[in-house]
Order: sequence, then C-alpha cells, then structure tokens
Amino acid sequence: MRKTGFLILTAITSIFFVWMGCVVTAGELRNDATAAKQLEFIRRNLSSLTEMKIADAKKYYEESLKSLNTLIEKYAGTEQELEAKFYIGAIYNEMHTYDEAIKYFDIVLSHEGIDSNFKARSLYFKIKALLGKGDIVKAKETIAELKLIEPAAADSFGSELSGLVRVGAEAPTFNAMDFKGNQIDLSKYRGNIVILDFWATWCDPCLEAFPKVKNMYNKFKDKGVQFIGVSLDDDIENVRGFVKQEKVEWPQLFDGKRWKGVLPGLYRVNIIPTMFVIDRESKIRYMGSNLESATQVVMTLLSESKDVPLFR
Repeated sequence: MRKTGFLILTAITSIFFVWMGCVVTAGELRNDATAAKQLEFIRRNLSSLTEMKIADAKKYYEESLKSLNTLIEKYAGTEQELEAKFYIGAIYNEMHTYDEAIKYFDIVLSHEGIDSNFKARSLYFKIKALLGKGDIVKAKETIAELKLIEPAAADSFGSELSGLVRVGAEAPTFNAMDFKGNQIDLSKYRGNIVILDFWATWCDPCLEAFPKVKNMYNKFKDKGVQFIGVSLDDDIENVRGFVKQEKVEWPQLFDGKRWKGVLPGLYRVNIIPTMFVIDRESKIRYMGSNLESATQVVMTLLSESKDVPLFR
C-alpha cells in the first residue's frame, strides 16, 4: 500500500518539517539511534518556526544549519546524515536561498538506494526551489521524474506550468485599476519591456527584496522599461503608506483580494515575491523571484535593439 504522508504534504507544504513518516533506506547507510534522537530534536525545533516570519526565524534557521552540519560531520555514513542534508535543503527553501536548496536536494537524490518516498519528497521540494528561482525548464524535467514515482504530487504543479503562463508564451493581457484609481492597460505598453512585480506589505521576503527592486527600477526606468507593481494587500492604507514612505514611482495595482484577486489568478501566482519580465512583443521572458536573473534578462532584451521605445 502506498504511503500517504507525501500526498498529505503536497497540500500543506509549509509544514514539511513535521513530516517524518518514513524511514530512510539508502544503500549501505547504517541507522544510528543517537543521531536519530538528535535529528528529531532539530526537526521539532524547525517545525515550530514555520509560523514565524522569515526575518524573525532567520537566526534560528542559521542555528539549525550549524546543528545539522555538525550532525553530518559526526555521523557520516548514516541514514541520518542523508536526512540532515534534506533538512538543510528544506531550510534554504524556507529562506528563499534556492540555489543552495537545489544543491542539497541534488546531493540526496544522487545517493543510490534511497526509498521511493524519500526520493519523492526530495524531488517535490527541489521543484519548489526551481520554481522559486524561475528555472521553468529544469522544473518541468524534475516534475517528469517525480511523475514516475508520485503522479498525484507531480500533477499538483499543473496550475503553475500549464496554460498561458510560461516563459515564451504571450503574457495575459489586463486592464486594471491601480490604488490611485488610474486604469493600467497592459496592451498599451506593447513595444516596451514590462516588469510585472507581485508583492505585498505583509510579505517579509518582498520587503527584503524591495531595495533591489527599487535599484532595478532606477537602472531601467529611462531605457524603455515599464514597471508595474501588483499588491496582494487587502488594506489599501498599507499600500498608500508604503508607497509614500518608500517614494515608489511606478504604478501599483490593487483590488484588495489577496490571492483571490484577478491578476494572481490570471498569472497563476501562488508565491510572492514573483516577477515577470515581458518583452516588446508581449511574450513572457522570465518568471520567478531571482532579481539577478530578471535583471540579466532585461539587459539582454535591451541589447537586442539600439532603439529606446517610447511609452504609448
């Protein structure tokens, strides 16, 4: 009978630190009872952090990383060593340090003999990291691998990759109102590069990334690049206050419906911050949360033509 722990987790991924429903069996790795007790203690501490804001939990995550690395060094060659590496990847996922998360999930997945349940959850969270990074191509490849083990879990990513919203596809058009009451029609920006930034004042990673977003705006605003923010706030005063305090110059769309808003649904956004780079032909050229990657895509698009388009 197939284990159900993995399928339960696909619906509530924010509590993956609680999930320890299966025993890792990986090749010739031995089980160490002392290491298992230490790992369980670390796991319990981690599970208490999932309800905290990232900024508040950061120092505890860093302490857990130290404890896990100590366990890895002390109990090399054990099942717990491999499980600890999975948890390191999981912590980096929570901290939105996606490259490091992927590195550790790959270490786990490269080990021969791990059972299918452990492999499935490692693949699942690797996909989450790839999507967070905006690497859609590798995410699709990994989803195909997961589908061979846990089809239902792989299918849960369908809404994130299907339909119109993918790199290379036409960007869904919209005509929406910003928080000041101005209409923003995406079609009017055809011929220009558009950066669509989904965020919220209640989102700590969004606030942490904002200085870089602002620097990005200042770098490209006079080069034919239009920034459009999409706030997932439900209180317009929070948006007004933030825009005034931070002197935000680009328009901010707002409908007060958080995840149930039209634009998050239209662009299939289920994690923030998420940024879309749309080229002059209204094609999506980047989607994800890696600002360095998004910046590189914009620079590439700008280099494709020496003409600086005028906003319409």
